[in-house]
Amino acid sequence: MRSLLISIAVCLLVSPAHLLAQRPITLGSIAPPNSLWDRALKEMAADLQKVTNRRVRLRVASSSQGDEATIVRRLKLNSTQAALLSQTALGEIDPAFNVLGMPFFFQSDDEARHVLSALRPTFEDVLADQGFVLVGWGHTGWAHFFTAEPVSTLEDLRRAKIFTSAGDDAMVQWYKENGFDPVPLAVTDVAMGLNTGLINAYPLPPYAVMLVQYYRSAPHMLDVPLAPVINALLVTERAWERLSSDDQEAFLSIGQEFEDNQWDEVPRQDREAIDLMRGRGLTVSMPDDAAIVAFRQTADELTSSMRGTMVPQDIYDLALRERNSFRGQ
Repeated sequence: MRSLLISIAVCLLVSPAHLLAQRPITLGSIAPPNSLWDRALKEMAADLQKVTNRRVRLRVASSSQGDEATIVRRLKLNSTQAALLSQTALGEIDPAFNVLGMPFFFQSDDEARHVLSALRPTFEDVLADQGFVLVGWGHTGWAHFFTAEPVSTLEDLRRAKIFTSAGDDAMVQWYKENGFDPVPLAVTDVAMGLNTGLINAYPLPPYAVMLVQYYRSAPHMLDVPLAPVINALLVTERAWERLSSDDQEAFLSIGQEFEDNQWDEVPRQDREAIDLMRGRGLTVSMPDDAAIVAFRQTADELTSSMRGTMVPQDIYDLALRERNSFRGQ
């Protein structure tokens, strides 16, 4: 009888942690179902479950948890324990992440990944202060401007009515201070805005544009990459601490595989999307050499205006130093 009581007591002590370890981790994202990103997340979840012998199970909830602001609230309430968040949502968590979305700051994926790697310890500390663990980086592609009328210069863009996310007051103000005409709208209102003429320009990666079909209302693309649209794969510290150290290592390893796959696959999908949309009426405008020089000359002015306002000075300076270091190699 005494042995039985001891066994029951041990089970009562061990079972709660064991049950927590087996509880699925819900991963929220705004990725459209069956999109490149949704499939990649589900493949990652399957790989992680296999490697950990089902000790770690991810339940991918793409496009079913609301917008990203809602997903962030769910993370803080622990009703969602992981997420793939865009730079915009990350910037709402901490302005340090605004450095990733600066227009014309990066010129290539390799350059962006170098800066991401150099700043990773900083970003990990920032997220830890908010109760999150950084598992890896994602990639949505390079944002390009799609417009209702042809655009080939910065002055053309300044005359356009550009979509920007509602609630992002800092970005609206930045656009205005630099001579642009921003129109803040909810993401769900972009199609309406294009159809009614409320907006006639928006920045998105080509593959995403193809998925949502916005190019039918704005059939011109300016072939000057604006910025890489970078995501971060996060887990709440509360969920992370339920995992053993071995399972944490497995999660980080598979998160790195997810990251590498995204940065290999997404650019290819963007190129294929442009070719497909061209066949359906999209016109791609390539600025001449003089216009490209003008873009690059203006780029430093545009990004430097974010220093100390939208982007903390120390983060901006660190990113600039690392970017220039990469260019000097």
